[in-house]
Amino acid sequence: MLGAIFSVVTYGAYPNDNIDDTDAVKLAINKAIEAGQNNIVLFQSGTYNFKSVIGIYNANKLTVMGQGMQQTLLLGNAPAAMFQPLNCRELTITALAIDFDPLPFTAGYVVSVNPTYLDVQIVSPHKADIDRQVSAILRYNPTMMRPAFGPDTYEIYQDPPLDRNTSLVSNNILRIPLKNPTKFVIGDPIVARYSHNRHAIDAQDVTDLNIHYVTIYTSWLMGLVAMRAKGLNINNYHVIPRSGRWMSTPVDCMHFSDCRNYINITDSKCVAQGDDGLNVHAFYLQVTQIISSASLILREYNWPDVLNVGAGTRMEFSSSQQPFTVYTSATVVSTSIQGPNARVFVFTGPVFANVGDWVSVADTPVLTVRNLTVANNRARGVLLKTRRVQITNSLFIGTSGPAVLFEPSLDWHESVAAQDVKLLQNVYINCNEGIARQGGVISFAPFPPQLNRIFYDVIIQSSTFLFGPYTEGLLQSINAANVYIKGNYIATNSSTPLVTICNSLNICAHNNTFVNNRFSVNSYIYDTRSLCREELSDLIGLPASGFDSHFAPPVVATKAGVQPYDHQTYTDSFNTMDLSNILSISNIIG
Repeated sequence: MLGAIFSVVTYGAYPNDNIDDTDAVKLAINKAIEAGQNNIVLFQSGTYNFKSVIGIYNANKLTVMGQGMQQTLLLGNAPAAMFQPLNCRELTITALAIDFDPLPFTAGYVVSVNPTYLDVQIVSPHKADIDRQVSAILRYNPTMMRPAFGPDTYEIYQDPPLDRNTSLVSNNILRIPLKNPTKFVIGDPIVARYSHNRHAIDAQDVTDLNIHYVTIYTSWLMGLVAMRAKGLNINNYHVIPRSGRWMSTPVDCMHFSDCRNYINITDSKCVAQGDDGLNVHAFYLQVTQIISSASLILREYNWPDVLNVGAGTRMEFSSSQQPFTVYTSATVVSTSIQGPNARVFVFTGPVFANVGDWVSVADTPVLTVRNLTVANNRARGVLLKTRRVQITNSLFIGTSGPAVLFEPSLDWHESVAAQDVKLLQNVYINCNEGIARQGGVISFAPFPPQLNRIFYDVIIQSSTFLFGPYTEGLLQSINAANVYIKGNYIATNSSTPLVTICNSLNICAHNNTFVNNRFSVNSYIYDTRSLCREELSDLIGLPASGFDSHFAPPVVATKAGVQPYDHQTYTDSFNTMDLSNILSISNIIG
């Protein structure tokens, strides 16, 4: 049943007047929430200005709606989040765009190098922002509209000097202070990111959050963030650079931590962001004290709120010796604070854990992705630490690292190891060539590697892989089991083996087409790094015959998305690396 419409104009928020609309929009939202369910907060066409975050608290079946992604623009004029939903149920944000001015980054060409600073000729539409602290700088390729790759790959992170901010040397030449000398040289195109920590949409403890037809041009950290969301529906969500900018969001396009139930992503784009397209994970907590068999003290390594998992949550336990292998699970009855970084957890029954064991939320979400584009970003296409994953009809182009990376990590203290993974009918072009490069376009790479298998039941099928000149391999298989590679088209001019094996079991290939006009390539090799032992891998079914079929790409990238190959439409030979046979990069990213 439809509720009432609460126009923001009624509460004093007028478009295109360059006046801060924060308080008026907050008032409209609060009035809509107070009035009950199924209400709509409505923006008109035009630009609205905001100097602080718009909180949306305890809303039930509320819709925040503009007139369309090209019609309604919410413009942040300070380093703040735009929307911050908390404890909401069935909240929908739709039909609008978000941008920020000033920008959280700048870009241009290095014109002078000193051990303590870089002077940069800023390129429009970026600005020579003074009194800023720069936390990261990467080398860029303006021709390809992506972070530099291959031998040109380079970036730095720094704790900015506290006594020196950016300053103007002369007209549009910005001086960027450095904490240490760098390898940047005169003429380098660079993107410099400023130091702030705010997401465009930052949701927490929400149920059935809907993000539909929303464009984010930039933010002061990530685009869409959700923590402990119980159900996410994301459709026609676009993070893209605006008006010639060299970056969109400085960090992830989407980042979902400790979410439950389901995550559905369809018909969306993540282009030119400063880190991952999508990151899904839970957290590792550690047992620091045993009070009783059913009562433990757990500490966190990320931030205190990750301990707030909620009563009724099922937790899983792994040993310090095998941190990614679950040995038991238990359900939380209650928790109580025990210092700034720890809580007492009481469980429904005995756990028999040991000090040093790792604990994670067991109820990870089902992840379904269809028609997602991730293009020209600094890191991975998708970084996944969850189970039950299906990615179909998606395009990964120019991702600096793997297009798809599965990586439970004790460095980041992020869980869990993936199982039941289907990667079907996707297109991968020029991936894994830059800053975040690993051993494969698709990589299973826990940190640290284990002696036993932790990833299970993976299908890579009916997809098209076009390797760039610096792409590292098709598949990196560390600690994986039951991986099936079938019906794929793979084209490369590299001598890199297709698959790298480390402590894996039952890795098989069947009926794949492999095209290489320059080199004879091994189908697989064994990884020789520490902890990788050839005798710990078995049933490796990757013969040359598994890659000697002769068929055209099963899917190709088009303006309408990833589509089945049409022999009448695409008449050119695919025994080439000419990307014009697929679609130009500029057309793909819009």
